[in-house]
Amino acid sequence: MTNNDRPTKNERRQHAREVARERAEAEKRRKRRNKWFLQGGIGLGIVAVAAIIAIVVVNVNSGGTTSAAGPKNMATGAIQFTGQNGEVTPVTSKAVSASGTESAVPTKGVDGSVQVTEYVDWACPICKQFEGAYADQILDKVKSGEVTLAIHPVSILDHSYAGSRYASRAANAAMCVANYEPDKFLDVQTQFFDKQPEEGTKGLTNTEIEDLVKAGGATSSQVASCVADESFKGWVTKTTNVVLADTSLQGAQGFGTPTIVVDGKRLDNLTDVMTAIESAAK
Repeated sequence: MTNNDRPTKNERRQHAREVARERAEAEKRRKRRNKWFLQGGIGLGIVAVAAIIAIVVVNVNSGGTTSAAGPKNMATGAIQFTGQNGEVTPVTSKAVSASGTESAVPTKGVDGSVQVTEYVDWACPICKQFEGAYADQILDKVKSGEVTLAIHPVSILDHSYAGSRYASRAANAAMCVANYEPDKFLDVQTQFFDKQPEEGTKGLTNTEIEDLVKAGGATSSQVASCVADESFKGWVTKTTNVVLADTSLQGAQGFGTPTIVVDGKRLDNLTDVMTAIESAAK
């Protein structure tokens, strides 16, 4: 290449400006896409992940372990809540053994109540948006006894957090709280969504996760040790793979979070959740 072939300083400046412009446009598109998810895309659900890819990711991130025992109070893979007279109470159940499988039916339900199950990844931005829009309304229904709520933690977004396995570690924390301090679970979940790290970062360290758990009121040393040791790492893999293999939970693009099921029916449009609950209650 001769000196005459090289780009001039002005041409290099112009190229740099063009690259910066393209990056700025890409960021604008990303923000518009997130806004669309909240205002319209949340109706379709969902951070979708092809099941086979997610299964591989989960297995790689946890060493492929799928035989670990599960936490207490999650016999169905979910922690379940019932309510009466304005109070919400977690349903207790025994832990699933290392060789056992999740129960296909709720551990307990109020007669005539609508059964709502939420499949959530605490690292999922759309889950955060869904909770912000509907959590209080759903909990009001639980408190009145009209709804039985089950929250099923899964981990499908490790790939969004720079190799840190943040989604899996957050799911483990959910299970630690369910096991040792289930009455604090909903408050801890609120902390995780309020302080959710940006995708593309390394997420939160285990120490930072412990701080969120404590901020939600789960302050026992057992929970702290469980988070630090990732005591339910194997169960995170096992229960997530069970969910990913369940064809009834898959939409047009496979399984994604949040997935909401009302009385056994998966919702295609998440903005219909309160309408679906009201309809089921009738």
